[in-house]
Amino acid sequence: MKEDVLSVNHSRKKRAKGAIIGLSIAVGVLGASTIALACVYAHTQQMANDYGVQLENVYQKNLYDLVESVNNTEIKLGKILASNSSEFQKKTLMEVSQNSSLAQNCISSLPISQNELADGVKFINQMSGYTSTLADKLAKGGELDSTDLSTLQRLHESVVDMKNEINDFVRKVQKNYSILDQSMNLDGDFNNFTIDLGKMRGEDVDYPAMIYDGPFSDAELDMTVKGLKGAELNKEECRKEIEKTFKNYADIDYAGEINSRFETYTFHVTNTDSQRLFVQVSKIGGHILTVSGQGSSNSERNITEDDAKKIALDFAAENGIEKGEIVWQDVLQNNIYLNIAPTENGIVLYPDLVKVKVDMSSGTVIGYDSTNYFLNHIPRALKTPSKNVNDFKNKVPSGFQILSKRLVLAPLDYGREVVCFEYKCQKDGSTYYFYLNADSGEQENVLKVIDTDDGSKLM
Repeated sequence: MKEDVLSVNHSRKKRAKGAIIGLSIAVGVLGASTIALACVYAHTQQMANDYGVQLENVYQKNLYDLVESVNNTEIKLGKILASNSSEFQKKTLMEVSQNSSLAQNCISSLPISQNELADGVKFINQMSGYTSTLADKLAKGGELDSTDLSTLQRLHESVVDMKNEINDFVRKVQKNYSILDQSMNLDGDFNNFTIDLGKMRGEDVDYPAMIYDGPFSDAELDMTVKGLKGAELNKEECRKEIEKTFKNYADIDYAGEINSRFETYTFHVTNTDSQRLFVQVSKIGGHILTVSGQGSSNSERNITEDDAKKIALDFAAENGIEKGEIVWQDVLQNNIYLNIAPTENGIVLYPDLVKVKVDMSSGTVIGYDSTNYFLNHIPRALKTPSKNVNDFKNKVPSGFQILSKRLVLAPLDYGREVVCFEYKCQKDGSTYYFYLNADSGEQENVLKVIDTDDGSKLM
């Protein structure tokens, strides 16, 4: 009995010793794993820190490149205004255009949230296009007239304000300011970096409004799609809609889907004139949203401008554009560019503008954009104002010859739509549009038309 008890005790001690050894091994393995994980974590953190430093350096470089571009633009605009040499003005205008494009690229490479800098970016884009247009004018033997110089002066003043704001911002960045960190901090819909950089446009900067292809051609009041109607179609049903619209099609190839603001099916369409078109069709309702393609190489016009207008209006009507009328037109080589707007109670609805490009050799629609229409078109129940278009014409500044007048719904700042009297005017060879509130006569907007040989600015 005693031997049995000793045997049991010995067995218990042996198991206890084994358990202690096993626990020691487990603790050792766990300790080693913890050390290994700590090393991996430390390495990962170091890599993340390194990437963060690299990204911060990239952001800093883009910011300083932006500053340099704006500073150079201001200096060059000052030189243009001080010079009377057409050759020097032409060369410097092209440099301003290139600097503006570089500034745009720099802004697009910074962590900017949403479209808080939309006004500044649009101003830079327009400045690039405008100075390029003036350089082209000088290259063809023209000269800068008083209107050109006046606009350049306004551009220069705006750029001076922009330069002062952005240089003040850079001085702030130099004092322990992290673009990366601030881009991660949100204040409402915008990150802090966007809010800080947004101040570069200044509260008092007067950006000249310049248009290339008709009043409010780039208006986009809302990002919400409000105008699509109908059931959701599949790709084969949308293909049939293309067949109905492009009666001269030879081949239609499905290209895929795009799901952003609009959910669309995309197709490559080849017609009987061997023209290849890229077509987007909305899943809701099967409406053709965009068409893009090249005109034929044939230099001969086989249809008249009136024929082209009817083709454009019929095309728009087939695709759901109600009560459309042509409010702008321009011809470049064998292509005619048309802006079509619907009307309500005799009021032209600019927010719902549709753009069409017709090849006058083949009579085919080779460019089309109805996105603004389907973004903005809703029943509005607009009332004809009590005032007459002639009641406020004396509010147009003196020296401007009024060419035409009409009642329009104008898309303005802060998402506003305002019924206005539109006065198309001319002064010193340039065309302007004045928009006066139809109720109060208050001036809501002024646009200046910049002529260009580059028809691509329309579509």
